[in-house]
Amino acid sequence: MDKKLIIGIVAAVALVGGLVIYFAASPSQVAPVVAPAPPPLTPLAAPQPPLPQPPPPALKATSTKPVVKPTQSTQAAITGVVFSKAITATGAPTSPATTFSSSTPTIYAVLSLKNAIQRTELSYVRYYEGKYVNSGLSHPSKDGMRYFHFKFVLTPGQTRKVGHYTLNFYVNGKKSQSVSYFVQ
Repeated sequence: MDKKLIIGIVAAVALVGGLVIYFAASPSQVAPVVAPAPPPLTPLAAPQPPLPQPPPPALKATSTKPVVKPTQSTQAAITGVVFSKAITATGAPTSPATTFSSSTPTIYAVLSLKNAIQRTELSYVRYYEGKYVNSGLSHPSKDGMRYFHFKFVLTPGQTRKVGHYTLNFYVNGKKSQSVSYFVQ
């Protein structure tokens, strides 16, 4: 064997032996090797149900008026019909009549109302001697009106046909009253 190789092996063994003796002789001077400790094992917890949520806050009303839904007792109704030649500022008839001259300038059909509101639909169908003449539809201008009228205005220079006129009145499409007047 080669001398140099033997010297290298002996030197390596001596170095390793010296290190072993060094570390064995003075263990307090050697830095301990510390491996991180594994985290403590915790048992798996059963899933918890979600916490109850508080109810949403109540909505505040934006109107001070109560909402009243019409019921059978609060349905709009025509309680009476009066024909007149004139009406007051409130719409009440001032000259009730059932017979008019052929030259009467305006004939009012005044309806007495109960529980009417602005969206109440009031209509009529008018007949002369049993034949259809015309029809009309309107709504009260405000809630709670006591009187409402349809007016039939004579065209200047003309006269009305003499005879029997019948009007059928409707509230929200349902027939309410049937009344007649005469022109002589």
